[in-house]
Amino acid sequence: MSENKLVYICSPYAGDVANNVKFAKAACRYAIRQNCTPVAVHLLYPQILDDAVPAERETGIRMGLRILEAADELWLCSSRISEGMRAELAAAKRLGIPVKEISEAEIKGGLSMNQYGVWAVRSANSVCGAAQSWCKHNGEPVKFDTYEQAAAHAKSLNDNAYSPNVHYYPKEIEPELRQYPGMSLKL
Repeated sequence: MSENKLVYICSPYAGDVANNVKFAKAACRYAIRQNCTPVAVHLLYPQILDDAVPAERETGIRMGLRILEAADELWLCSSRISEGMRAELAAAKRLGIPVKEISEAEIKGGLSMNQYGVWAVRSANSVCGAAQSWCKHNGEPVKFDTYEQAAAHAKSLNDNAYSPNVHYYPKEIEPELRQYPGMSLKL
């Protein structure tokens, strides 16, 4: 890969905006690690324009396509193609800009994106005593992509709990750093 290639990051924005923004930032960091210069217009223009206003959304898409004209490559960083991404892909094809698909696993680079679970807390009033743990399935914490999903599951468990001494709470699962041979951490 050539040094300092300008890459246009194409990933979703609408929908789960908070997680989509985190993912777009991770895609930009990945591009930087590849000695490229990333541009993610969906991290810039929603700061200036209101994506919920159709005319402003169209303005943002139009300006983004203008920036795409200067890119060396478009990196497709999602298996889900939004309406805006579809326009970007069509423009790249029309302009003869190469499209490179980058997998989510490749972008994550060993770090899990934010995930959420349900934390079970048993009170000291219980016959078994106080305890806390992740709700698990097959020995692994049950994981959700959004806090809202984990909160809905916790609410369901609280509403249908068999014990008044156990309460369930949504909680972020700390990312795991996976070490690969030859990788060391310096603090």
